Amino acid sequence: MGWPPMLRSTGTAMGTTAVKPPSPRLRCALLSCGIASILAAAALLAVTLTVFRVREPVMTMNSISLKDPASDAASPPALTLAVVADVSVRNPNAASLRYGGTETSVWYRGRRVGEARGPPGDAPARRTVRANVTVGVAVAALLGDPAFAADVAAGAVAVATATTVRGRVAALGGLVRRRVTLEMNCTATIAVADLSITDQSCLQRVWLR
Repeated sequence: MGWPPMLRSTGTAMGTTAVKPPSPRLRCALLSCGIASILAAAALLAVTLTVFRVREPVMTMNSISLKDPASDAASPPALTLAVVADVSVRNPNAASLRYGGTETSVWYRGRRVGEARGPPGDAPARRTVRANVTVGVAVAALLGDPAFAADVAAGAVAVATATTVRGRVAALGGLVRRRVTLEMNCTATIAVADLSITDQSCLQRVWLR
């Protein structure tokens, strides 16, 4: 007696059905959607890295001047000397730059003799904003330095100013966001004869993070 022949499974004995491969038309549609998604992502990345790439703002110290103390009733001329820093911030980005209050200080021979804060603001995209910061310098702080009398006798007093601006740039609904810190350090010489400013020199530093 021989063994009965083995039965081959057709895949339908347990109620299962064979899965048909997707039609060529469906495969083409899926492939087109995939390619379109890749191209859209590449375009968005290219725009983000070019148009919306955060560039360094530029701070400019337009001038440093002395304000006539007699014009400020709140500051007695004999007690306070007002130093005015005229500052500009240029925003080269495609999004606005929002910054907090500016910080400006005046230094004499390595010692801080005055400081002031300016109001916060907003530099629109690809625009320049300008602000004046007045720093009151106590004359007593200058007279307390033994070198001050010698500088006055020589006819020139060298001072330094430091201005700091902190802000942020946000684009694409916050998708691109960077914090910015601008620092401008300047040196200038005050002519004692007419209180004019000479030999002004400035250096800017920028941090993006």
